[in-house]
Amino acid sequence: MQMKKDPKKKLNINIDKNLAEETQSVLDELGLNQTTAIIMYFKQIVAKGKIPFPIELTDKQRASRELRENIKKIPVEKLNTQKQIEDWFNDESQDY
Repeated sequence: MQMKKDPKKKLNINIDKNLAEETQSVLDELGLNQTTAIIMYFKQIVAKGKIPFPIELTDKQRASRELRENIKKIPVEKLNTQKQIEDWFNDESQDY
């Protein structure tokens, strides 16, 4: 009697080339390949019922996000004509 193999599902992902190469370098040191590492990761998700590590922004990422949000709030004056541009440059009342 022949035993059935577990069906496999092929995953195709696109990942940054440098990240993949850096990851492979670490995995080589650990004696693992990328497939094994991904399987280990998936098994931990199933076993723990969640991502097996905290996912949160770093302080630098939080600060960058806050800066981007604040930049969006800065009013922008659109200068569409040569006259508007000249007037803007010649406006002595502005402190820029």
